[in-house]
Amino acid sequence: MSDPLTPHREVRPRVLMVGPLPPPVGGMATVVQNLTHALSDRVALRVINNVKTTATDRSLWQGVAAQLRLLGRLAGVCLTWRPTAVHIHTCSWFSFWRNGADLVLVRLLGRRAVLHIHGGQFHRFLESLTGVRAWLARRLLSAAHRIVVLSPGWREILLPWANSARIVVVPNGVPVREPATPPNDGPFRILCLAHYQSGKGQEDLLRATAALRVHRAVRVDLLGSEAEPGRREALMALARELGLDGVKVPGPVVGAAKNAKLAAAHCFCLPSYNEGLPMSMLEAMAVGLPVVATRVGAIPEALVDGAEGLLFAPGDTAALTGHLQRLITEPAAAAALGAAGRERLARDFSLAHSAELLLGVYASLAR
Repeated sequence: MSDPLTPHREVRPRVLMVGPLPPPVGGMATVVQNLTHALSDRVALRVINNVKTTATDRSLWQGVAAQLRLLGRLAGVCLTWRPTAVHIHTCSWFSFWRNGADLVLVRLLGRRAVLHIHGGQFHRFLESLTGVRAWLARRLLSAAHRIVVLSPGWREILLPWANSARIVVVPNGVPVREPATPPNDGPFRILCLAHYQSGKGQEDLLRATAALRVHRAVRVDLLGSEAEPGRREALMALARELGLDGVKVPGPVVGAAKNAKLAAAHCFCLPSYNEGLPMSMLEAMAVGLPVVATRVGAIPEALVDGAEGLLFAPGDTAALTGHLQRLITEPAAAAALGAAGRERLARDFSLAHSAELLLGVYASLAR
């Protein structure tokens, strides 16, 4: 019998996280980085950073060798450290199949696996699967002890593919920050944080901005990394063609530089055609920026249209122009939208809230 006077030492779950860390800039890497900071004091945590390190022009065998080295590291940590849970971050297409190898290895080594699904095109990925590939995807999903999705809507998408009892909703979360205080004078600053690629809709934002009928100068900051070669130059060329002088396309920003851009903006715009639960939008909500975004992915579940943000259909540049015009000409309404969005984030999408939900997942696996 244990001595009742002896203090009970709580055994923290051991969690091995597998996913990318910045750089590069990206939603999934930001999620992994945020979670490692939020969970490090609550669990015994190790991270295998699986970000791509080989050159773009690498040979097939170099790519295979790099992946085998990652699998070897995963096997080594599982065998020597024996984690309570292996938390694998994945998204669509090649990432899912590559992480499927991680999942199979974890199960073969007797560890419990959490598969965390990101990416705005996962539904399209599933819809594309037929025959053997569909069967294999179902087998891989059934191998996970828990499947983490970003919203109830994404849970519905996964229901035909996996055991409903294993699907857990854990929204992305970010730290709640002090409200932004952009200057009252000078240009109205529209901030867009997104990769330079066709599916992010930056061209729609530029065309909507060119159609504005306001007496105030407007500046558009398109910040991100070039996911498609030549896309950055194409955006600058379109801005010149439309006669927009206040468009900046400088590339990615991180850390303090990104926080400074958020603090100086008057609104955040994400005209994307596909999203999961975008981290950049949550970061804007965290500082009270009014958000204008497309009605895709989990965005409508994160913002009440007209009360906590302004939503529109992808590609509807007329609606986007109208939303931007309203924010410019009605500053009180813009401030109210930003404040309501920040309150919603603090309630449902804070990093502390997401970390607490994951701790519950780990505790259920430990039991």
